Amino acid sequence: MQFLVYGFTSILTSTATATAVLHYAAALSQSSLSDVVSVPAIDLFGMPITVGIVLGPGIAVLAQDAPDDELETEHDDFVDEVTARTRAVQSGQRHSV
Repeated sequence: MQFLVYGFTSILTSTATATAVLHYAAALSQSSLSDVVSVPAIDLFGMPITVGIVLGPGIAVLAQDAPDDELETEHDDFVDEVTARTRAVQSGQRHSV
């Protein structure tokens, strides 16, 4: 598990999700693009939620380790989608949301 730190907020999510978001944020920044991403996360009570964030140049986002959770959900569909978006940005293609 990792916290995605965005502005003054920490978003608890899976390690795979946090990694995918960081890679996408870097690709967008390098290409002077931005996008809105709905990140699967866990709220303070352990319930699944979705958090919408804007990624792009000049918007800081970082990942910080969180306590491991044996029930961590990998969010495979989200990771696959964001990875595809990252590849599209890196290859100079526009990816429709």
